[in-house]
Amino acid sequence: MDPRPRPEPPLVVAVVPVRDEAGCVAELARRVHAAVASASARCEILFVDDGSRDGTAERIAELRAADPTLKSIHFTRSFGHQAALSAGLRFARADAVVTLDGDLQHPPELLPQLIDAWRAGADVVHTVRQGPPGRPGWKERAGRLFYAFLARISATPIVPAGADFRLLDGRVVAALNELEEHFVFVRGLVPWLGFPETRVEYRPEPRFAGHTKYRLRPMLRLALDGILSFSVLPLRVIGLLGAATALFGVLFGIFALVAHVAGRVEASGWTSIVVLILIFGGVQLLSLGVVSEYVGRTYEEVKRRPRYVIDRMQGIEWR
Repeated sequence: MDPRPRPEPPLVVAVVPVRDEAGCVAELARRVHAAVASASARCEILFVDDGSRDGTAERIAELRAADPTLKSIHFTRSFGHQAALSAGLRFARADAVVTLDGDLQHPPELLPQLIDAWRAGADVVHTVRQGPPGRPGWKERAGRLFYAFLARISATPIVPAGADFRLLDGRVVAALNELEEHFVFVRGLVPWLGFPETRVEYRPEPRFAGHTKYRLRPMLRLALDGILSFSVLPLRVIGLLGAATALFGVLFGIFALVAHVAGRVEASGWTSIVVLILIFGGVQLLSLGVVSEYVGRTYEEVKRRPRYVIDRMQGIEWR
């Protein structure tokens, strides 16, 4: 890795998507400022409010009144975590940008280590989540299985047990902002760009306040975005499945004909007919469902609707 010269002291912007995190934003701002200052860097924090309804916007405004290095973007409604990340990266102007969640499960005290790795030459510093000691929970196991599966079906080197807690050099952020796809999976887009990278392990902390927003449905939606954005394997599986069922039908037809000629089958049975109808019908419906997902995403892309709608911004000039 051939390190490029880094400005000193660098300006580091922390992009923090938040939704109903009124109890966390003050503590997060305090710890981020302290961590970045210990790395001899300048710090700004950009909160992206993804449609909060618990007073998060008002709490951020109070913090901004006392600290002009805090900035904020407020959506008209919730557009999702990945859209909030995209908005933060779009308006962050810095030598390096750190993205982390607003619930303090991503420890801000790790920021000096990320900045040191960036100074050593890495344009992308991923963090790799380590599970708690002992037997991992179902979320941990499911996450690792998903990323292992995604890495096998995709040409992009997806970071196993990766998180949206990373440091990006300014030129990486600029390259990301040139990508205009509607369905954003940042954990796949960053490695796809191919910039020099390194990894740092961390252990998540307990949530500081509030409750998790990543329940089963958002997790499944994120997983679907990852698979369909970085692999056409489901479409290829449809072709193989169609070939396999066609072969099965031919072989079954030959078997039935031979059995009938040999006198071993007196009359066609309803069971075999029903089984064949269910098999072929199920395969067709499954195939239509997968193709529909790809077609639907193409439809959303060609409409060219924005990923998010901004209600207001504080401390940021429109560009």
